[in-house]
Amino acid sequence: MEKVKNLKEVESAALSCVACGQCRNPMWASKGRFGVCPVYSTDITPKFEAFFARGKNMIIKSILWDDLPLSSEIANIFYQCTTCGSCEEFCHNSMNSEINFANHKWMKHVEVYEALRADLVEAGFAPKEHQEMNKALLEKDNPYGRDQVEKEDWTKDLNFTIKNASKESVEYLYFVGCTSALSPSTRVVAQSTAKILHKLDVDFGILGKEEICCGSVAKRTGNLKVFNSALEKNIKIFKEKNIKKIITSCAGCYRTFLKDYNKELDGIEVVHTSEFIQKYLKEHEVELKKLDIVTTYHDPCHLGRHCDFYDPPREILNQISELKEMQRIKGNALCCGAGGGVKKTYPELAMEISKNRIQDAEDTEATCLVSTCPFCHRNLMDGLEKTGSTLKMRDLTELIIESLKK
Repeated sequence: MEKVKNLKEVESAALSCVACGQCRNPMWASKGRFGVCPVYSTDITPKFEAFFARGKNMIIKSILWDDLPLSSEIANIFYQCTTCGSCEEFCHNSMNSEINFANHKWMKHVEVYEALRADLVEAGFAPKEHQEMNKALLEKDNPYGRDQVEKEDWTKDLNFTIKNASKESVEYLYFVGCTSALSPSTRVVAQSTAKILHKLDVDFGILGKEEICCGSVAKRTGNLKVFNSALEKNIKIFKEKNIKKIITSCAGCYRTFLKDYNKELDGIEVVHTSEFIQKYLKEHEVELKKLDIVTTYHDPCHLGRHCDFYDPPREILNQISELKEMQRIKGNALCCGAGGGVKKTYPELAMEISKNRIQDAEDTEATCLVSTCPFCHRNLMDGLEKTGSTLKMRDLTELIIESLKK
């Protein structure tokens, strides 16, 4: 049992699955539920029990009862999960407002799967791709293994200077995140966010080359050593720089700060860009002009299901565009396919899930597919290119900066 000490900590949740099979592929139209597992809905993985929640939970029970040892085969199954949390939304034994059973207080799928991944990492069964990624995070302070100086490159195209929060006092730290700062395809997210904050005259700054990865990818893939290292470094920086308020445009950073750092933030306020902007526009009566576009919104799993964050982006999109919703939205939304380390280790699987989500978007006949997560942005953009879709991938901040009146 020492080999699965992380799983033992969530044993009561892990053993709460009654193997009812409701998570297999449920259809509940009145609740907007059309399927559950994004992995199970592809042709990449076989349609076996192990590739949806009930099968995974049966394997976990066998591990806890010492009938199955940890192995590379088990790792291969559990790392093909995006940890999107969709199964938890429909489980009769989870904290689910849609299914009000007296005993629905136990199941915590994502927490349990991440605990098993932590044990798999410690037992030496982490995928090679994740080992390389987390090694880079530990040594280079970002999972891409890039020079930290490059985290400031996106600022060079701006016609204004951003405060250096490591040297100057700021009201808000804009925590950019590694993907927005370092990926050319999502750099626009950081630039648009900064432009909005500058235009609204918000007192903000960035850490630039001193910004340490939040550690989300390490936590999601089970490397607690690397995650705790990132957490400790960030908390140290936040305290030294007297950071009291953080704005982030990354759903992964937001979820990690809010849920995984938890009490470690010790009073530091964390808001997502869309939440901050929505509130600011209301309080300061800032007008937005209507754009001549039809949009549809993709809910990032880390914002939506993980943090119950659905309304601010939609409120803004309804103001500045004609918003057409997909069939699967909010708690029932289909994952983009990139999360949980899947894009890194199983790129074909991530692509197939992305293509399925793009089909959802195309069915709305919108012209723009909008999200509020650079990781979703990146994977959905890859899917758009692969399918040859005419949809344009936009981050919400791109549209806001276009709609802000002088």
